[in-house]
Amino acid sequence: MARIHSLITAHGDFETPLFFPVNDFGDHGHGSGPKYITEIPDLRSMLVNVHLLRQSGMVDQLSLRGLHDFFGVNGVFMVDSGGFQAHTDLPRLKHNEILHFQEAIGADIAIPLDTPVFPVDSIAGQQHMVSMQVTIRNALWALENREREEMLVYAPLHGNSSQVMVNMLDYLQRKGDFDGFAIGGLVPKRSDLFAMVDLIVAVRRRLKEKPLHVLGIGGPALIPLLVYLGVDTFDSSSYIRAGANRVYFLPDHGSVSLLDLDLADRLPCVCPVCSVYAAETIRAERRLIGLHNLWMIAYELRKLKLHIRQHDLETYLDHRFARNPVMQDVFRYAKSKMRGLV
Repeated sequence: MARIHSLITAHGDFETPLFFPVNDFGDHGHGSGPKYITEIPDLRSMLVNVHLLRQSGMVDQLSLRGLHDFFGVNGVFMVDSGGFQAHTDLPRLKHNEILHFQEAIGADIAIPLDTPVFPVDSIAGQQHMVSMQVTIRNALWALENREREEMLVYAPLHGNSSQVMVNMLDYLQRKGDFDGFAIGGLVPKRSDLFAMVDLIVAVRRRLKEKPLHVLGIGGPALIPLLVYLGVDTFDSSSYIRAGANRVYFLPDHGSVSLLDLDLADRLPCVCPVCSVYAAETIRAERRLIGLHNLWMIAYELRKLKLHIRQHDLETYLDHRFARNPVMQDVFRYAKSKMRGLV
Protein backbone atom coordinates (compact mmCIF):
# COMPACT_ATOMS: atom_id res chain seq x y z
CA MET A 1 0.00 0.00 0.00
CA ALA A 2 3.04 2.27 -0.07
CA ARG A 3 2.41 5.12 -2.45
CA ILE A 4 3.53 8.49 -3.72
CA HIS A 5 0.67 10.92 -3.49
CA SER A 6 0.01 14.64 -3.93
CA LEU A 7 -1.13 16.57 -0.87
CA ILE A 8 -3.03 19.54 -2.30
CA THR A 9 -3.26 22.57 0.01
CA ALA A 10 -4.02 26.28 -0.22
CA HIS A 11 -0.27 26.98 -0.30
CA GLY A 12 0.76 24.46 -2.91
CA ASP A 13 1.01 20.77 -3.68
CA PHE A 14 3.39 18.62 -1.63
CA GLU A 15 4.60 15.15 -2.50
CA THR A 16 4.06 12.39 0.01
CA PRO A 17 5.35 10.49 1.92
CA LEU A 18 6.01 13.68 3.88
CA PHE A 19 7.42 14.24 7.35
CA PHE A 20 6.12 17.04 9.59
CA PRO A 21 8.76 18.08 12.15
CA VAL A 22 7.15 19.18 15.41
CA ASN A 23 7.91 22.77 16.48
CA ASP A 24 7.42 23.28 20.23
CA PHE A 25 7.98 27.08 19.85
CA GLY A 26 9.70 27.31 23.23
CA ASP A 27 10.99 30.75 24.28
CA HIS A 28 9.59 33.60 22.14
CA GLY A 29 8.85 31.28 19.23
CA HIS A 30 12.38 30.04 18.71
CA GLY A 31 11.71 26.56 20.08
CA SER A 32 14.40 24.01 20.86
CA GLY A 33 14.82 22.79 17.29
CA PRO A 34 16.81 24.13 14.33
CA LYS A 35 15.49 26.55 11.69
CA TYR A 36 15.13 23.87 9.07
CA ILE A 37 12.08 24.95 7.07
CA THR A 38 13.97 27.39 4.83
CA GLU A 39 17.09 25.19 4.61
CA ILE A 40 15.86 21.68 3.73
CA PRO A 41 13.97 21.70 0.41
CA ASP A 42 12.15 18.43 1.14
CA LEU A 43 10.81 19.62 4.50
CA ARG A 44 8.68 22.69 3.83
CA SER A 45 6.37 21.27 6.46
CA MET A 46 5.70 21.70 10.15
CA LEU A 47 3.35 20.42 12.82
CA VAL A 48 2.25 22.92 15.45
CA ASN A 49 0.57 21.76 18.63
CA VAL A 50 -2.03 24.16 20.09
CA HIS A 51 -1.26 23.09 23.66
CA LEU A 52 2.50 23.70 23.28
CA LEU A 53 1.83 26.93 21.42
CA ARG A 54 -0.23 28.29 24.31
CA GLN A 55 2.62 27.54 26.71
CA SER A 56 5.08 29.45 24.51
CA GLY A 57 3.32 32.82 24.77
CA MET A 58 3.15 33.10 20.97
CA VAL A 59 -0.62 32.98 20.63
CA ASP A 60 -1.18 36.71 20.05
CA GLN A 61 1.68 37.14 17.58
CA LEU A 62 0.72 34.13 15.49
CA SER A 63 -2.94 35.11 15.51
CA LEU A 64 -1.89 38.50 14.12
CA ARG A 65 0.68 37.36 11.56
CA GLY A 66 -0.17 33.73 10.74
CA LEU A 67 2.24 30.83 10.40
CA HIS A 68 3.27 31.46 6.80
CA ASP A 69 4.22 35.09 7.38
CA PHE A 70 5.93 34.32 10.70
CA PHE A 71 8.20 31.68 9.15
CA GLY A 72 8.51 33.43 5.80
CA VAL A 73 7.87 30.29 3.79
CA ASN A 74 5.06 29.02 1.59
CA GLY A 75 5.05 25.63 3.26
CA VAL A 76 2.37 23.34 4.62
CA PHE A 77 1.43 23.72 8.30
CA MET A 78 -0.55 21.12 10.20
CA VAL A 79 -2.08 22.32 13.47
CA ASP A 80 -2.95 19.61 15.97
CA SER A 81 -5.39 20.32 18.79
CA GLY A 82 -2.96 19.07 21.45
CA GLY A 83 -5.60 16.80 22.95
CA PHE A 84 -2.98 14.22 23.92
CA GLN A 85 -0.90 16.79 25.81
CA ALA A 86 -3.77 18.77 27.33
CA HIS A 87 -4.00 16.84 30.62
CA THR A 88 -2.16 19.54 32.55
CA ASP A 89 -2.85 22.51 34.81
CA LEU A 90 -3.57 24.76 31.81
CA PRO A 91 -7.29 25.44 31.30
CA ARG A 92 -8.38 23.20 28.45
CA LEU A 93 -9.64 25.03 25.37
CA LYS A 94 -13.03 24.03 24.00
CA HIS A 95 -13.34 22.42 20.59
CA ASN A 96 -14.80 25.58 19.01
CA GLU A 97 -12.00 27.77 20.42
CA ILE A 98 -9.40 25.43 18.95
CA LEU A 99 -11.02 25.49 15.50
CA HIS A 100 -11.17 29.30 15.47
CA PHE A 101 -7.52 29.49 16.55
CA GLN A 102 -6.44 27.00 13.85
CA GLU A 103 -8.15 29.18 11.26
CA ALA A 104 -6.74 32.41 12.69
CA ILE A 105 -3.11 31.28 12.43
CA GLY A 106 -3.55 30.01 8.87
CA ALA A 107 -3.46 26.24 9.33
CA ASP A 108 -3.32 24.31 6.06
CA ILE A 109 -4.44 21.15 7.84
CA ALA A 110 -6.39 21.18 11.11
CA ILE A 111 -6.95 18.26 13.45
CA PRO A 112 -9.98 18.87 15.70
CA LEU A 113 -9.86 18.43 19.46
CA ASP A 114 -9.65 14.74 20.31
CA THR A 115 -9.79 12.79 23.54
CA PRO A 116 -7.09 10.08 23.51
CA VAL A 117 -7.78 6.44 24.23
CA PHE A 118 -4.98 5.01 26.35
CA PRO A 119 -3.79 1.37 26.34
CA VAL A 120 -5.26 0.80 29.83
CA ASP A 121 -8.76 1.71 28.60
CA SER A 122 -10.75 -1.45 27.98
CA ILE A 123 -12.62 -1.45 24.66
CA ALA A 124 -15.71 -2.44 26.62
CA GLY A 125 -15.21 0.27 29.24
CA GLN A 126 -17.04 3.53 29.73
CA GLN A 127 -13.93 5.69 29.37
CA HIS A 128 -13.04 4.16 26.00
CA MET A 129 -16.55 4.76 24.66
CA VAL A 130 -16.84 8.33 25.98
CA SER A 131 -13.44 9.30 24.56
CA MET A 132 -14.42 8.10 21.10
CA GLN A 133 -17.83 9.76 21.22
CA VAL A 134 -16.32 13.13 22.15
CA THR A 135 -13.68 12.85 19.42
CA ILE A 136 -16.32 11.99 16.80
CA ARG A 137 -18.60 14.85 17.88
CA ASN A 138 -15.77 17.40 17.79
CA ALA A 139 -14.55 16.23 14.37
CA LEU A 140 -17.99 16.47 12.77
CA TRP A 141 -18.58 19.87 14.36
CA ALA A 142 -15.27 21.21 12.99
CA LEU A 143 -16.01 19.94 9.49
CA GLU A 144 -19.43 21.60 9.54
CA ASN A 145 -18.33 24.90 11.09
CA ARG A 146 -14.97 25.75 9.48
CA GLU A 147 -15.09 29.17 7.84
CA ARG A 148 -11.99 28.76 5.66
CA GLU A 149 -13.05 26.12 3.13
CA GLU A 150 -9.46 25.83 1.88
CA MET A 151 -8.31 24.59 5.31
CA LEU A 152 -8.23 20.80 5.25
CA VAL A 153 -9.82 19.00 8.20
CA TYR A 154 -8.44 15.60 9.21
CA ALA A 155 -10.60 13.56 11.55
CA PRO A 156 -8.63 11.94 14.41
CA LEU A 157 -9.04 8.20 14.96
CA HIS A 158 -8.60 6.41 18.27
CA GLY A 159 -9.16 2.92 19.61
CA ASN A 160 -7.53 -0.08 21.24
CA SER A 161 -8.51 -2.62 18.60
CA SER A 162 -8.54 -2.66 14.82
CA GLN A 163 -12.27 -3.35 14.67
CA VAL A 164 -13.14 -0.47 17.00
CA MET A 165 -10.98 1.94 15.02
CA VAL A 166 -12.46 0.79 11.71
CA ASN A 167 -15.98 1.21 13.12
CA MET A 168 -15.09 4.77 14.12
CA LEU A 169 -13.67 5.44 10.66
CA ASP A 170 -16.74 4.02 8.91
CA TYR A 171 -19.06 6.18 10.98
CA LEU A 172 -17.05 9.34 10.31
CA GLN A 173 -16.94 8.62 6.56
CA ARG A 174 -20.70 8.13 6.45
CA LYS A 175 -21.39 11.35 8.33
CA GLY A 176 -18.86 13.73 6.77
CA ASP A 177 -16.56 14.24 3.79
CA PHE A 178 -13.28 14.70 5.65
CA ASP A 179 -10.15 15.69 3.75
CA GLY A 180 -8.09 13.04 5.52
CA PHE A 181 -7.71 11.07 8.73
CA ALA A 182 -5.11 11.00 11.50
CA ILE A 183 -4.46 8.03 13.78
CA GLY A 184 -3.76 9.26 17.30
CA GLY A 185 -2.75 7.67 20.56
CA LEU A 186 -0.02 5.44 19.11
CA VAL A 187 2.80 6.90 21.21
CA PRO A 188 1.81 4.87 24.33
CA LYS A 189 1.35 1.80 22.09
CA ARG A 190 4.90 1.77 20.72
CA SER A 191 5.80 -1.12 23.01
CA ASP A 192 3.62 -3.38 20.82
CA LEU A 193 4.62 -2.69 17.24
CA PHE A 194 2.70 -5.71 15.97
CA ALA A 195 -0.57 -4.25 17.29
CA MET A 196 0.37 -0.91 15.73
CA VAL A 197 0.79 -2.64 12.36
CA ASP A 198 -2.67 -4.20 12.76
CA LEU A 199 -4.29 -0.82 13.44
CA ILE A 200 -2.62 1.01 10.56
CA VAL A 201 -3.27 -1.74 8.01
CA ALA A 202 -6.95 -1.96 8.97
CA VAL A 203 -7.42 1.81 8.59
CA ARG A 204 -5.40 2.14 5.38
CA ARG A 205 -7.39 -0.59 3.65
CA ARG A 206 -10.68 1.07 4.60
CA LEU A 207 -9.59 4.56 3.54
CA LYS A 208 -8.81 3.74 -0.08
CA GLU A 209 -7.51 7.03 -1.55
CA LYS A 210 -7.98 9.47 1.37
CA PRO A 211 -4.76 10.77 3.00
CA LEU A 212 -3.64 9.08 6.21
CA HIS A 213 -1.52 10.78 8.88
CA VAL A 214 -0.04 9.15 11.99
CA LEU A 215 0.40 11.46 14.97
CA GLY A 216 3.56 11.49 17.08
CA ILE A 217 5.33 8.54 15.45
CA GLY A 218 8.13 9.42 13.06
CA GLY A 219 11.55 8.29 14.26
CA PRO A 220 14.19 7.01 11.81
CA ALA A 221 13.44 3.34 12.53
CA LEU A 222 9.67 3.64 12.12
CA ILE A 223 9.37 5.94 9.09
CA PRO A 224 10.24 3.18 6.55
CA LEU A 225 7.68 0.88 8.18
CA LEU A 226 4.98 3.56 8.14
CA VAL A 227 5.62 4.27 4.47
CA TYR A 228 5.40 0.56 3.65
CA LEU A 229 2.03 0.39 5.44
CA GLY A 230 0.64 3.20 3.28
CA VAL A 231 0.89 6.13 5.68
CA ASP A 232 1.13 9.36 3.70
CA THR A 233 2.33 11.79 6.39
CA PHE A 234 3.68 11.56 9.93
CA ASP A 235 5.15 13.85 12.56
CA SER A 236 7.60 13.61 15.40
CA SER A 237 9.80 15.62 17.73
CA SER A 238 12.36 12.79 17.79
CA TYR A 239 14.94 14.91 16.00
CA ILE A 240 14.74 17.54 18.80
CA ARG A 241 14.88 15.01 21.63
CA ALA A 242 17.73 13.18 19.95
CA GLY A 243 19.68 16.42 19.54
CA ALA A 244 19.19 17.27 23.23
CA ASN A 245 20.56 13.82 24.16
CA ARG A 246 23.41 14.07 21.63
CA VAL A 247 21.94 11.20 19.57
CA TYR A 248 23.06 11.34 15.95
CA PHE A 249 21.06 9.69 13.14
CA LEU A 250 23.52 7.69 11.04
CA PRO A 251 23.02 7.49 7.29
CA ASP A 252 21.25 4.15 6.62
CA HIS A 253 22.08 2.59 10.00
CA GLY A 254 19.93 3.89 12.84
CA SER A 255 21.49 6.18 15.43
CA VAL A 256 24.45 6.50 17.78
CA SER A 257 25.28 8.56 20.86
CA LEU A 258 27.93 11.18 20.15
CA LEU A 259 28.81 11.07 23.84
CA ASP A 260 30.10 7.52 23.40
CA LEU A 261 31.63 7.90 19.94
CA ASP A 262 35.37 8.27 19.44
CA LEU A 263 35.20 11.23 17.08
CA ALA A 264 37.41 11.90 14.09
CA ASP A 265 37.59 15.41 12.67
CA ARG A 266 34.54 14.77 10.49
CA LEU A 267 31.44 12.71 11.11
CA PRO A 268 30.48 9.97 8.58
CA CYS A 269 28.00 12.08 6.62
CA VAL A 270 28.12 14.62 3.80
CA CYS A 271 24.94 16.57 4.63
CA PRO A 272 25.31 20.39 4.73
CA VAL A 273 25.83 20.27 8.51
CA CYS A 274 28.50 17.59 8.62
CA SER A 275 30.26 18.97 5.55
CA VAL A 276 30.77 22.38 7.18
CA TYR A 277 31.23 21.76 10.89
CA ALA A 278 33.83 19.71 12.71
CA ALA A 279 32.64 16.72 14.71
CA GLU A 280 33.35 18.33 18.09
CA THR A 281 31.40 21.44 17.11
CA ILE A 282 28.39 19.35 16.15
CA ARG A 283 28.57 17.29 19.35
CA ALA A 284 28.57 20.48 21.43
CA GLU A 285 25.51 22.02 19.75
CA ARG A 286 22.16 20.24 19.96
CA ARG A 287 20.62 22.39 17.21
CA LEU A 288 23.28 21.22 14.76
CA ILE A 289 22.59 17.60 15.68
CA GLY A 290 18.87 18.23 15.24
CA LEU A 291 19.42 19.82 11.82
CA HIS A 292 21.62 16.92 10.72
CA ASN A 293 18.95 14.48 11.95
CA LEU A 294 16.35 16.21 9.80
CA TRP A 295 18.63 15.97 6.76
CA MET A 296 18.83 12.22 7.44
CA ILE A 297 15.04 11.96 7.52
CA ALA A 298 14.83 13.85 4.22
CA TYR A 299 17.49 11.52 2.80
CA GLU A 300 15.54 8.45 3.94
CA LEU A 301 12.32 9.75 2.39
CA ARG A 302 14.03 10.32 -0.95
CA LYS A 303 15.30 6.73 -0.93
CA LEU A 304 11.87 5.37 0.00
CA LYS A 305 10.25 7.29 -2.86
CA LEU A 306 12.90 6.01 -5.27
CA HIS A 307 12.21 2.40 -4.29
CA ILE A 308 8.44 2.89 -4.48
CA ARG A 309 8.88 4.15 -8.04
CA GLN A 310 11.20 1.24 -8.87
CA HIS A 311 8.73 -1.25 -7.34
CA ASP A 312 11.38 -2.80 -5.11
CA LEU A 313 10.50 -1.30 -1.71
CA GLU A 314 10.33 -4.68 0.06
CA THR A 315 13.83 -5.61 -1.11
CA TYR A 316 15.17 -2.29 0.13
CA LEU A 317 13.47 -2.66 3.52
CA ASP A 318 14.73 -6.22 3.95
CA HIS A 319 18.20 -4.75 3.69
CA ARG A 320 17.29 -1.65 5.73
CA PHE A 321 16.11 -3.68 8.74
CA ALA A 322 18.75 -6.44 8.52
CA ARG A 323 20.80 -4.99 11.40
CA ASN A 324 17.78 -4.42 13.67
CA PRO A 325 16.31 -7.75 14.88
CA VAL A 326 13.22 -6.10 16.42
CA MET A 327 12.31 -4.18 13.27
CA GLN A 328 13.20 -7.20 11.15
CA ASP A 329 10.58 -9.27 13.00
CA VAL A 330 7.99 -6.49 12.80
CA PHE A 331 8.60 -6.01 9.07
CA ARG A 332 8.28 -9.76 8.48
CA TYR A 333 4.92 -9.61 10.27
CA ALA A 334 3.88 -6.53 8.27
CA LYS A 335 4.59 -8.31 4.99
CA SER A 336 2.47 -11.27 6.09
CA LYS A 337 -0.28 -8.90 7.18
CA MET A 338 -0.28 -7.11 3.84
CA ARG A 339 -0.57 -10.46 2.04
CA GLY A 340 -3.47 -11.55 4.24
CA LEU A 341 -1.50 -14.42 5.76
CA VAL A 342 -2.05 -13.34 9.40
